[in-house]
Amino acid sequence: MNQDPHTNKARNGDSTGAGSRKFWGLKSKVLVLSSLILIAIVASFTGITYVSLMNDFESQRSVQHRRYASEVEGLIDQISKNLHQFAELIPFLEGMGTDLLANDGTKIAETFEPYWAPLQLNKGIELIRFYDHSNQLLASWGASESGAHDAAMLDWVRQVNEREQPSSPLMCQKSCMQFAVAPLLVEGNRVGVVVIGVPLVDAVLEFQHISGADIALLVKEEGDAPKSKEMKISSWGAKVAAHSREMNVAILDQVSKQYPDTNHLKNGVQVSLGNQHLHIEPLSVERMNTTGQALFIVVTDITSTIQTIRNSTQQNMIIGLAGLVLSEILLFIILTKPLSRLKHIVFTLPLLARRSFKDFRSQLHSRAEKRWLKDEIDMLDETAVALSYQLEKLEEEVADRTRILDGKMDELSKERDFITNLLDIAQVIVITQNVNGEILTLNAHGEMLIQYTEKELQGKSFIDLLALDGDLHDLPGHLREVRSERRDQLRHESNVICRDASIRNILWLHSRLTRHTENDPSILSVGLDMTEHKRTQKRLAWLADHDPLTDLFNRRRFQEELEQMLNLAARYKHSGALLFFDLDQFKYINDTSGHQAGDALLKMVAGMLHGSIRSVDILGRLGGDEFAVILPQTTADGAIEVAKNALACLNEEKIAINNRTHKASASVGIALFPEHGNNVHDLLAAADLAMYQAKEAGRGGWHLFSNEEKTRERMHTLVYWKEKIEHALLHERFLSYFQPIMHIGNKTIDHYEVLLRMLDDDGTILAPHFFIPAAEQTGLIHAIDHMVLRKSIAQSAKIQHGGHHVRFSINLSAHAFHDPELLPILRAAFEQYGADPSNFMFEITETAALEDLPAARELMEKIRKLGCSFTLDDFGVGFSSFYYIRQLPIDVVKIDGSFIRNLADNPDDQILVKALCDVARGFGKKTTAEFVENAATLSILENMQIDYAQGFLIGSPIPADDTPFRDFLKG
Repeated sequence: MNQDPHTNKARNGDSTGAGSRKFWGLKSKVLVLSSLILIAIVASFTGITYVSLMNDFESQRSVQHRRYASEVEGLIDQISKNLHQFAELIPFLEGMGTDLLANDGTKIAETFEPYWAPLQLNKGIELIRFYDHSNQLLASWGASESGAHDAAMLDWVRQVNEREQPSSPLMCQKSCMQFAVAPLLVEGNRVGVVVIGVPLVDAVLEFQHISGADIALLVKEEGDAPKSKEMKISSWGAKVAAHSREMNVAILDQVSKQYPDTNHLKNGVQVSLGNQHLHIEPLSVERMNTTGQALFIVVTDITSTIQTIRNSTQQNMIIGLAGLVLSEILLFIILTKPLSRLKHIVFTLPLLARRSFKDFRSQLHSRAEKRWLKDEIDMLDETAVALSYQLEKLEEEVADRTRILDGKMDELSKERDFITNLLDIAQVIVITQNVNGEILTLNAHGEMLIQYTEKELQGKSFIDLLALDGDLHDLPGHLREVRSERRDQLRHESNVICRDASIRNILWLHSRLTRHTENDPSILSVGLDMTEHKRTQKRLAWLADHDPLTDLFNRRRFQEELEQMLNLAARYKHSGALLFFDLDQFKYINDTSGHQAGDALLKMVAGMLHGSIRSVDILGRLGGDEFAVILPQTTADGAIEVAKNALACLNEEKIAINNRTHKASASVGIALFPEHGNNVHDLLAAADLAMYQAKEAGRGGWHLFSNEEKTRERMHTLVYWKEKIEHALLHERFLSYFQPIMHIGNKTIDHYEVLLRMLDDDGTILAPHFFIPAAEQTGLIHAIDHMVLRKSIAQSAKIQHGGHHVRFSINLSAHAFHDPELLPILRAAFEQYGADPSNFMFEITETAALEDLPAARELMEKIRKLGCSFTLDDFGVGFSSFYYIRQLPIDVVKIDGSFIRNLADNPDDQILVKALCDVARGFGKKTTAEFVENAATLSILENMQIDYAQGFLIGSPIPADDTPFRDFLKG
């Protein structure tokens, strides 16, 4: 068989080239290289194992450190809570309530002195100070560490007196002390502030008891501070304020010499003392971070862990080296024979490179041997033969792969188009910027919102779109930090100037993008339009102080203005007047022409009163048909003149609604301050009494209050109504009226509100506002509550026993939460009549729970355990409604009628009602809308998914004899 000369040359070696190079056998290379590889593997495995063990150790230590920080935070919080609980008990100590009301520092010191020593011994309290509501110190025990404490405590006292909210400051000077600054209330009156301080030594000791770790509390010393006798860490400029019993403070002193800057301890350090390994790290305690004067240092013994890691590493190395030696011996035995076969294949491969595929296959077959089992060399022979056949088809395969690659490029193009369309339909502004802050792209929603096209903004600076004012002057610098990769994200709000010069408030989120080329986008800016949200927030804030119908101050804001005016009058010795307006026959207008006519009349009266007073006078609507005006720096004659002028303006105007003409008329009560009262309550009461005098004199007039008639008139009124109420209770002249409440979803009556009326001697049906105020002042309100509850439960039981299911909603007075007999009466009535408690829901207002919120919540929980439910009335009138919906066990909220009356015609009311509904639904509460008087309002409520509706459209209040369940009540 002919041999290729090149093949023989490859076999015999080239004397001109190959012979000049030393030959190193493959077996030697394999053995050496495999040895190196195995050594590298053993070393890598050992290193990886060591690193993994150390990482696990660091991870566990980090988790443990966070747990330590959480435990210290919890201990400090518990100390703060204990101090506030003790502060709440101080007014109830024997004699303290009277002394605090008197603001007598000497008596407070005498009364509290017996408690001081036990508090030091048992509670660890080192400082107590009492201040009055004018921030004056009344009495104190214990000495503060420095004048800084005194100045700081005075600031705390001022803040608590102003806000009437407790605080829990922490101060570290020579030592760390936790303070509790709490307002003092005695019989509902604010009498001052108490400051209580305890050191954090107990927290350190308790931490060591809980965690088992050693801990020390370090306090930094001022540069000019006198040298302390306590243990010091000189290199850190701090002293050891407290440490656990087993703590070796000398360790910290040694560590401080190695690490003079405490910042080097931020991630913890490890030190070795002989055969002992310790981990030292400061705790990141939020309260300590704010003071900057103290820190906790935790020392953990990690000797056993370090020794375990080292032993494991040594064991891995020994096993690896033994495996290396054994592997080399086996490899040498295995490689000897196969390498000779492999040498033949190597000398044959050049034929394949010259495309001598047939010669290549014949050379391989000439040395082929028949074997029972194939090995890798046999597979190499077969693979080489197969390769010779496959190389001929290589160009075809390359062409096929090229076509496949073109198809994948088409798919990528489709994905890019999808992402582009997604950005265009997203309801946010999406902008990309380059490294210079210039706009590259803008999505379709952004073009629509700011009225600029993408092409118009390309190349322009993003900052030029914004109205930079206030806190946004640093924004360009922050954006440069994102573009320069010094921060990943930036969030801010700013106003965007649109093409038509309008302003839109946008919430921006800027994110840094990964750039591969110089022309790639640097920042992705996503903006959310907050304009409507901001407008709604402003409207809600405005409603907190104003009456939505008349735009005047509401009762709360008016009383605040009156209190300020009284304080100014007392300070500067000025006099003033309060005018109390009550419209005459307003109920008649509402009954004959509907609430729409009443609302129109109230708006007209508000406008006329505003036009008839001075610019410095303050006008407000107190509720219903009641208005009031504050006249600063005026006399009785001046107040009378304003009242006459206002009444004259009212008499000149008329309003025509539903083919009826109504004329505005009012009775005015005048009270002077400080002559007739030096506080809001007394002055309003005086003006109210004077207003009733004006009504009795013939309506449409005015009356100036007189101190001589104050007691006589009040007593006459109270005695008159007290006798009427007692007579009505004795002879069952109180009547139950029922107003249906509809479930909007299925258009069926879900339950009825029970309304109370009184039958007068002349047959007149009196509304609650005639007799309820007198009942509250004479103490008969509890008897009325008990009567209503027993009567309603008895009626419900009759209906239930008749086989029907009707639920009642009953209004509870504000005094019900102070009635100890209410809960027993409810239980006894349910048991006596066999009524189902789940058929009853009780309506309460904010006023009912305002005086004692914890007591109200406790009573409501007990009533709910019986099976009853609760409704929060007048929801949305003030921001406090959102507080009570979270604090009280409420099932249903009733949206105040002032938002519902004009819902169909007022877009602002629609926004507010929708917001109130979303808030209630977010808390899992159902909603009721009152004053529903037309179909348009009902349709809007249905679209808002409000649960229940109440009002004249659904049904007016009717007596029991006219209800669908009247037959059951008779039985």
